[in-house]
Amino acid sequence: MASPRSEPGLTIHGRFYTGTDSRSRPARLSLAEGRLQLDTGPAEHRRELTSREVTLSPRVGNTPRYLYLPDDGVFETTENDQVDILSRRIHQGLGARLVHRLENHLGLILAAALATTLVTVLTFTHGIPALSSLVARALPDELASQMSQETLQQMDDFMLSPSGLPAERQRSLQAHFTPLLASEPEHSFQVMFRSGEGIGANAFALPDGTIIFTDDMVQLAKHPDELSAVLAHEMGHVVANHGLRGVVQSSLVGWMIVMMTGDLSAASDMVVVAPALLMNLSYSRGMEREADAYALELMLAEGLEPSHFSNLMLRLEASHQQRKEKGSADTDSNGWGERIGGALSSHPLTRERIEQFERASAQ
Repeated sequence: MASPRSEPGLTIHGRFYTGTDSRSRPARLSLAEGRLQLDTGPAEHRRELTSREVTLSPRVGNTPRYLYLPDDGVFETTENDQVDILSRRIHQGLGARLVHRLENHLGLILAAALATTLVTVLTFTHGIPALSSLVARALPDELASQMSQETLQQMDDFMLSPSGLPAERQRSLQAHFTPLLASEPEHSFQVMFRSGEGIGANAFALPDGTIIFTDDMVQLAKHPDELSAVLAHEMGHVVANHGLRGVVQSSLVGWMIVMMTGDLSAASDMVVVAPALLMNLSYSRGMEREADAYALELMLAEGLEPSHFSNLMLRLEASHQQRKEKGSADTDSNGWGERIGGALSSHPLTRERIEQFERASAQ
């Protein structure tokens, strides 16, 4: 309350609540010659106060301010500018005044909004993927095995059925894949075949190294090495741990949304839906590029012609386009299957990916 005596007196008008009931009375708070006084009517209702006995509420626009007094008393006023002067003179509320200035500074508001947007975007595009990779590497192998088994079981129950390929054809392909699979002795791969009318020609990898080819994919290939090319791509997903990374990333995105929105209703379900996340996982472009790069390097190392990959991808793209057109013309019989196929597909067929293998083949 050590205010210079040369400063002019200060008077703030408002209403006083005693704290014992809801009634209020007109009141006046004054500061003169370093003395803070509350006047609520007759002389006997005047009281001297010290700066430590007064707590000022922060300023929020032009809403009423509250000065909290001893014995639960409250002084309410709309004279915000006067309260700001009082705050400076009794050296109280510096932080609140600073916040108020920031809230009313358009340039700072725009800068803060821009910074918040930038941090949010970088968190989702770089922070979460990087953290997902670290978390996925730290997860035990038993978790990857359990999730893969549950995922495969759900797919067998609802999407897939036993393969219709002849046993001899399956054994022949297994033998053909053996040298390629042996190139990664640190990973335990297992190739399976399934019939999947709802998802068409497709192949996908589970985190534990299980790689599944649909019958349609096998029938689409004109050479076993074309299937080896697809196998190399799926091996790339397993080696890079894309399956677990995708699940962790989806979970982290969900938690971030919960933190940003305050909606906790879905948080408790994130662990139990991990198999569903794997089933519906669409690999990011970054993951696809990693798997493509791995496949190309492995194919060159094993003496496989890169054009086998691009040839099958072009055929696969045409096959998927035919399924889309058929689904549009016959939504009653194929609509559900088409939606499942679109959700499960982890291979966005872009010209950029195909050209990468065509260039390597031309060299």
